[in-house]
Amino acid sequence: MSKAAPQDLEMDTESDELSLEGEFAWAVHDVRGLIGRLFDRRMREIGLTQAQGRVLAVLRRTDGATQTAIADSLDMERAPVGKLVDRLEEAGFVRRQADAADRRVKRVYLTPKFASVAAEMTALGDDIFGPALEGISTAEVLRTTRTLLRIKTNLMALDAAQNDA
Repeated sequence: MSKAAPQDLEMDTESDELSLEGEFAWAVHDVRGLIGRLFDRRMREIGLTQAQGRVLAVLRRTDGATQTAIADSLDMERAPVGKLVDRLEEAGFVRRQADAADRRVKRVYLTPKFASVAAEMTALGDDIFGPALEGISTAEVLRTTRTLLRIKTNLMALDAAQNDA
């Protein structure tokens, strides 16, 4: 399927429903890839990889998460996440601590050193998303975010159903 420019897309869902779904899927894929590339380039400027930055971002939202929860959030296997956490721990950005209820479970916490890169991570996000969202209203961003979260919920339900099968 050839990719149409966004302005060339017609919203005739009666005759082009599959084509529209395909264009949507490619657009999400392309945007994700571009964001990843831009973040990776900028994260390297502050001495981290994109993958390390993603782990730190998960912990910023849910400090004290288990490695399994981090892996699930990032859609990664536990072993590679463990290696990322190892490197972040060696660099002093995170620490592992046994869970109070189950000593076998290790939780990962941000350390005060994370504050030294937190502002830079926020600024680089602003530097990427500011231009990316230029010309798009707050209402459009909110509507798109809500739609993507609904799609995420639908896909998580589909994934759970297929895992149960």
